[in-house]
Amino acid sequence: MMIKKLSTAIALVAVATAASAANQPFTATNATVGIDASAISATGYSLSATGAASLSGGTLTIAVESLGLDTSPGALDINFAETGGLKLTKAFNPSITLTDFTFDLSTNTLYGDLKAGIFLNLNDQSLLTATNVSSSFGGVDGTSVTSSGSARTLGLSASGFVLSQAFRDYLTDAEVNPDDFGYIADMITAVNIGTVSITPTVPAVPEPSTYALMGLGLVGMALVSRRRRQA
Repeated sequence: MMIKKLSTAIALVAVATAASAANQPFTATNATVGIDASAISATGYSLSATGAASLSGGTLTIAVESLGLDTSPGALDINFAETGGLKLTKAFNPSITLTDFTFDLSTNTLYGDLKAGIFLNLNDQSLLTATNVSSSFGGVDGTSVTSSGSARTLGLSASGFVLSQAFRDYLTDAEVNPDDFGYIADMITAVNIGTVSITPTVPAVPEPSTYALMGLGLVGMALVSRRRRQA
């Protein structure tokens, strides 16, 4: 029983180490999001930035928080500051907030949280798909990124946004006309991240407690092997 518990603990440590390796280190940078103010004013809403984002003129600036890989090689996920985003307000209407964005280069889709009063409360929802995308990280499309010890660069240009099919299907199933939310796609003209240095991936050094756990596991296996030989 003890050996089984030790083996399980070691397996959990291995899984945790593999999961943490999915994040790719990089030099902190910001993304700029082009905003078409006329697309918002036509709806009667006013627009402002929320959380860790700032809006000046027709540009929303938001920090890139992390880069992740689900597989190696694989498509890059670009995660933006969790609380940063946009808020739309209109008299006698529930406010609409869009936050916690992630751009998935495997599908060129922008995900995020969308809140609209008590009517909509969506988390990590597929929202918009870009029809024009280029990236300098992991090839021109960013879908062949590998964990590597070599320094690389990140650059992204995405434009031509439309409501994602998944979002349109959700709205249709909820008996809401997707075109009523078309202004969300119209107001975002482009997402750009300038070229920035990606620092080399350094293998994590196990903590002393990890070495101790592994040592206990090896001792336990040695004892079991010895008892079997004596038997």
